[in-house]
Amino acid sequence: MKAFGLTFRIAGSALLLLALQALWGRVWTGRRFGPVMGPPILSCIFVVLALALVASSSHHRGWKLSSTLFILYFGINHLNTLNEALLFNLRLTPREIFRLMASGFCTAVIFTPLLVLILGYWKGPAEEAVRPLVPRTKANWAVRIVLGDILYVVCFVIAGLAVSPFVRDFYAGIKMPSPLSVLAMEVLRGLIYVGAGLAVASGMKGERGNSAVALGLSFPVLAGVAPLLLHNPYMPDYVRLAHGFEIGISNLVYGALLGYILTRKGVPPDEIKPAEGAEPLR
Repeated sequence: MKAFGLTFRIAGSALLLLALQALWGRVWTGRRFGPVMGPPILSCIFVVLALALVASSSHHRGWKLSSTLFILYFGINHLNTLNEALLFNLRLTPREIFRLMASGFCTAVIFTPLLVLILGYWKGPAEEAVRPLVPRTKANWAVRIVLGDILYVVCFVIAGLAVSPFVRDFYAGIKMPSPLSVLAMEVLRGLIYVGAGLAVASGMKGERGNSAVALGLSFPVLAGVAPLLLHNPYMPDYVRLAHGFEIGISNLVYGALLGYILTRKGVPPDEIKPAEGAEPLR
């Protein structure tokens, strides 16, 4: 029964997401889904599964969890996808990108709290004792944030070189931005990934494995699989699918590493001093 209930909630959430995308897409861009609904439905299912994984691994509840999912969903699935489309001039005007961004924002800001409610994570049981976390200095945080950003740029370059033979013909007909412009954009996109990673990692309470799995699976789905399942007029299918594999693999590696880098470890149980009159934390 629990499996049936969860399946029902996932399916209902995916249909809700599809409806919101259709509504706000119509309002902001005037576009409708094509006659083939399989890819949009499958894309929504993947998005819901990715966000549900993060929600189930987090100790956050209510609005705090909704905010985490919003940052993750809008930041990775919309903001970090459309800014690159603008950079590479994929026949999208700044006005069109703004409208697509607004559509994604409206969808995400409504959908994420509803998803938390549907999945049953709005209110949790009485908060259990949680191990305190090993403190970090501001300098330590700064190093990890910079490292996370550099790591993203490295993964981007390696993945780009790997996919280049499959998409070279398509980009030969496009005026490419300068290497410095690409580097600046990827540094910015890396910081957005790090910001989303910090939001997710903050709810893991020292559970590095959970954080690595959550980011390692949600990043490739939200950035590559879900958006590139959809047919679009900006790139042919062979380019779209090649980028899907490229982003999926590189973000799987990057997300897992970022989760490990950003999540603070819990203090070992034998080093925790219980409060006076309290039972030792085990």
